[in-house]
Amino acid sequence: VAYSRIEGDKILCAAYSHELPRYGIKVGLTNYAAAYCTGLLLARRLLKQLDLDKIYEGTTDVNGDEYNVEDVDSGPGAFRCYLDVGLHRTTTGARIFGAMKGAVDGGLNIPHSVNRFPGFDNESKSLKADVHRSHIFAFSSSSLKA
Repeated sequence: VAYSRIEGDKILCAAYSHELPRYGIKVGLTNYAAAYCTGLLLARRLLKQLDLDKIYEGTTDVNGDEYNVEDVDSGPGAFRCYLDVGLHRTTTGARIFGAMKGAVDGGLNIPHSVNRFPGFDNESKSLKADVHRSHIFAFSSSSLKA
């Protein structure tokens, strides 16, 4: 999470997938599930740094469906930030959207739509949450068919 200043960008908080072994994830640090976990780690770390972690706990039910953080009536608003993909390709199922989904589920308010999550069906314009959940939890596609 960064913000700009005249003298240059300032980093407010960062998380990296190579930190995940400290939390029990030892393999697959470059897949969609690891990107999700890294986004989740970033959100929780940032909210703790800003003393918002008790107010905005994020979702506890990771089901792959759409989730948006709502502002609480008494207290500060949810931390809003925007995804800057830079030069990354924004294809459906890209890991950058896994990191964003993890950050949103962790309690950050990031405006988004579900049309680039794995499991989004262009014809019906709906998200198949079970397919998205399988990517978050790194299930193989063969286990979905069984």
